Amino acid sequence: MGTGTDARDRVIALLDGFLTDPQSGEQAIADARAALPEQAVADLDAALAHRYLSYRDGIMIQLAYGLEVPEADLTQRQEGARGFAADLGTFLAQRHISGVKDAYQNIGKNNVSLMRGNVPRFDAFLHWATGATQAEREAALRLACAAVAATARPVLPMPELNRSALTFARTVGLLSGLLDTPSGGAFEQFAVAALLHTLVENHGEGRVRVETKNLNASDRSAFVAGDVQVASGSRVLEAFEVTANDWRTKLAGASKTIRDNDLSRLHIVAARPEGERAAVGVALRELAEDVSVLDARQVVEVLAAVLTRPQRADALTRLYEYLDRYQPDTGRVNHLVERLREEDLVERAGD
Repeated sequence: MGTGTDARDRVIALLDGFLTDPQSGEQAIADARAALPEQAVADLDAALAHRYLSYRDGIMIQLAYGLEVPEADLTQRQEGARGFAADLGTFLAQRHISGVKDAYQNIGKNNVSLMRGNVPRFDAFLHWATGATQAEREAALRLACAAVAATARPVLPMPELNRSALTFARTVGLLSGLLDTPSGGAFEQFAVAALLHTLVENHGEGRVRVETKNLNASDRSAFVAGDVQVASGSRVLEAFEVTANDWRTKLAGASKTIRDNDLSRLHIVAARPEGERAAVGVALRELAEDVSVLDARQVVEVLAAVLTRPQRADALTRLYEYLDRYQPDTGRVNHLVERLREEDLVERAGD
């Protein structure tokens, strides 16, 4: 194992330990504050709290290298640090901790020197850390890792599903309950995306893929044609605008979306009461473009119906991942987990 790998494993082990035992993290922070110079702690606190998380992650990485290589100049980006930073970004995302994909993308991309003058407290801390003892570096790293671990979002883990229980009736019952819960359209968008993804993955033979976007991102900023889309290469085959609101809220911009994205057609998945079927027909006949308006509940029912029980389990797992990744409210993720348990759709000991 190389120096970078050892440094990475040291940080990940500390973070995992503090995530498992938050009280040990509180003790590590208290111990470090008592042992380290007051100015060093103040600079460290400022760097960890900076709005650009690259500096926070950079602190952990540099300190870990310093513990592996005592003579290292911690004001300089170390060999292999970019790979370490990428691994750390992935790890933090998996542990529900806000982070960046590569800390050095912002603070040391084109220059090995990290003393850029952009964040003086960060620079000052690295200067101090370069001359610090190994015991001081260890205490500072433990403080940094404990502070980062404490920011983890309280997300319940996805339970193992009882696949044999996932009949059409029970799966749709679960999903219907989610759609009854106000979520700003999150449950609607990601339920459709998850079910459609699973269908395409099992029958598309790798030729096409399903994509969705952050709940709060506009289609334009996310460079997509719709909230959910089916694509092959760079070509969008099908685009779905999904909302928890009335279908009319999406109809006004449908023609422009088709033209702007060179689509052959557009599907609107929204709240469309059965009694408004005639009104939908009248509105669509006034358009020159090919637009469909579908009720969100019926779309969910059809997609769930054509999936097998194991595939429904895959779709629900994908729904959990979308809720965790593409929208900020942890309560929605936890609500899904709680509903799965309440509906007795999870494996229990002895099953």
